[in-house]
Formats: sequence, C-alpha cells, structure tokens
Amino acid sequence: MTPDRARRWVVAGVAGRMRARVRAAVLVGGVGVVALVAGAGRAEAHAKLIDLHASALAGGAIGDGSAPGGRDFYRQTRGPGFGGEVGARLLILDASIRFVQMVGANGREGTLLSMLLGPSVEIPVKEGGKDASGHDRGPLVVVRPGFAVGFGFGTPAPVMLPLNDAQISAKGLLIVGRFGVERLFGPVFGLGAEVQGGYHYFFGGVINDASTHSSGWQLAGFGTMSVHFGI
Repeated sequence: MTPDRARRWVVAGVAGRMRARVRAAVLVGGVGVVALVAGAGRAEAHAKLIDLHASALAGGAIGDGSAPGGRDFYRQTRGPGFGGEVGARLLILDASIRFVQMVGANGREGTLLSMLLGPSVEIPVKEGGKDASGHDRGPLVVVRPGFAVGFGFGTPAPVMLPLNDAQISAKGLLIVGRFGVERLFGPVFGLGAEVQGGYHYFFGGVINDASTHSSGWQLAGFGTMSVHFGI
C-alpha cells in the first residue's frame, strides 16, 4: 500500500467515526423532540404560565470533536463535574444559563458556561391527589423533554475572576436535546435527574487559537436539586 493510499484510508476511517458520533448525538436530540411533541397535549392542562427555576447540579459529561490533536473542548474536559443553573420558562419556552465546573485528579479543571433557549414541556406522570379541602395538590413526579439552541463558552482551567478572553479556549454553537425527571416535594422544592446531549461547533483550541474549530458530539447527565417559583 502506497503512503498516499494509506493516508486516504486513515482519513476516511476517522471521518466515518465522526459521522457515527454526530448521528448518535442527533439521535439523542431527536428523542427529546419526539417526547416533547408527544407530551405537549397532556402537559397543556398543567402548564404554569411562568416558572422561575434554579438548580444545583452534580454529574458528568463526555464528548469528542474534529479538532486535530484531540483538542476538542469536550474531549479535554470530560469527566465529573458540578455547578448550577438558573432559568425561566414561559409556558413551553425555556431560557436557561448553566455553569459547570469539571473536576479531576488534580482538583478543579475546565469549566463550561452555556446559554440555551428552546421549547420544554412539563408532563405529570404521577399526580398528588386532593387535599382535605378537595383542592389539587399538584403533580408528584413530572418529566420534562425539551430541545434548545444556544451558545457555550469553555475554559481549560478554573475561571479566575475577572474572566477575560485569554481564559476562554472554546466558544460557539450548541444544539441539544434534553430529558429530565423530577420528584416534587410541594410547589417549590424538587429532586431530579437530567440527560442532555447533542452537537457543538466551537471555535478555538486549548491555546485559544481562533483559527481552529471543532465540531462533534457531547453527552451529559446530572442529578438536580431545584427550587421553582411560578404561577
């Protein structure tokens, strides 16, 4: 086999693996969209007009991308992490800001700040029944399928305030499908879990080289402890 033919064979193999990973990420997003459409009718009767929510997060993330030398942000920062999220949902349109601090053998590592906007519905799967006065207690367990598009900003190391451009190693587009389940303890407090996966297109590498870009897949799972304020 000639060197040129061998090089073409390696490139074709890498491209094939990347296409398979992107298809898997798109599939995760598609599952979220299907669940969103399927549950929209049932959720309509229980929907809050406004839901202001805040969550503490603990879990992890993995991913990969096309950047040469393994410089994709999600490849470099994969592993466990913790963080928080604040957001607001107006009927089925949810806007959220999430910060995740990744951790490793040496303590705190990279971070990701994401800002997402998209449809999300709350579907009751276990009702809370009636109180002594005959009033609806509200649901005990809900699921929340959704889909969102937004922007992400990553750093390869813990953030040092004030944050500046030199700390940001990657930034760009995020497209995600998400699916969460939450056990509610009254109208305000809840414990749950969420899976979120999809596609990213980021500019920059670990050396903050704006000429480098990386596209690929990411998948994250988090336990959540949340508070809700809404009508």
